[in-house]
Amino acid sequence: MNIRFLLPVTQGMRNGNLVTSERWRSFFEKLGHRVISSPATGEEPDELLVVFNAYKNRQAIIDARKRGIASRIVICLTGTDIYQALKNDPGAADVLFLADQLVVLQPLALNELPPSLHGKTMVIYQSSVAPPLAPVKTMENFDICVIAHLREVKDPLRAAMAARLLPPESKISVTLVGKALSNELAAAALHEATDNPRFRWVGEQARERTAEILCRSRVLVLSSLLEGGANVVSEAVVSGVPVIATDIPCTRGLLGHDYPGLFPVMDTERLAGLLLRAESDQDFYEELRERCRRESYKFDPALEQENLKALLDRVS
Repeated sequence: MNIRFLLPVTQGMRNGNLVTSERWRSFFEKLGHRVISSPATGEEPDELLVVFNAYKNRQAIIDARKRGIASRIVICLTGTDIYQALKNDPGAADVLFLADQLVVLQPLALNELPPSLHGKTMVIYQSSVAPPLAPVKTMENFDICVIAHLREVKDPLRAAMAARLLPPESKISVTLVGKALSNELAAAALHEATDNPRFRWVGEQARERTAEILCRSRVLVLSSLLEGGANVVSEAVVSGVPVIATDIPCTRGLLGHDYPGLFPVMDTERLAGLLLRAESDQDFYEELRERCRRESYKFDPALEQENLKALLDRVS
């Protein structure tokens, strides 16, 4: 099958859509299909058009259906699609009815879709493989990492702000990995790094270096206001790094409704309390690790490949 991937223009940024598309490409090619990535639909008909981010590619989807240049259309819905566009734009759901199949990346996303779309929507968890390295976790600090490009929706400095509230004896140190997507956030991160001895911002890093920082950390913090699937959660879980995250549908869908490491969006004090408890209460830390380990089956590459094969069978 000839498959075209349609992604929003990223301006060289390695974001969640790109990471997901690279992984899907690998799986589809293993299944014997030919994949082309493009910022726009082609002039020649494709057997299957796979769209990442319905809202940003809305017109392209409409055009592809109207002009008949895609025999089948699959849309992989992002957090922006599900938790912003569908809520803020009454017409945003129209384009979803043009798809033959929809994909969401965690089960609670189904609650945001019109019931009439549930029958053609699959939940496909994003898989990850633990990196082939075992860096020693330093005893000098209790390292926390945040891996996110600096966008308002990621609330990337929340962990740094929480670290300011910790007692002097705490050894918590926060490292933020990610590219600033605005001058304002770059300035804020630089100011925080200068003013906060518990925080450093290392900018965007190569995949291998990011994996090393993650594996050296005791905890990953996900402080996003909303997420569609959060690749970084699966990466942390399979790497044996427990997660402390905002209490949003994405994290509950990935880690469980009663996961003990969740805090309300933008609640700096609650986050600080969880970080300190993870550092000082070994039983609580082990509970986080065990709960993440129990959810790790969801992020098995074999499961994702099996689900993607089932997706292709549905549209064949």
